[in-house]
Amino acid sequence: MSIATAEIRRRAIDAYKMGKGSQADIASSYRVDLRTFQRGLSCFNETGQTAPRPRGHRQAFYSGKQLKALAQLVGKHPGNA
Repeated sequence: MSIATAEIRRRAIDAYKMGKGSQADIASSYRVDLRTFQRGLSCFNETGQTAPRPRGHRQAFYSGKQLKALAQLVGKHPGNA
């Protein structure tokens, strides 16, 4: 699991907001890369959330009925796929 969990981010941001050190000091004490801390702080300032942004892949090109129709088409013409 990543060290930059929502809880650690929240604690680090709280410490920074209370003036317990510079961004570099806080990042170092929570063992988070400075740039990672800065991105988390920026995200917190914009959205108020400390959770990491969702990661993932783009939406599938085909889904539902289209995916079934494509599978049937490929089944009918397996040599052309």
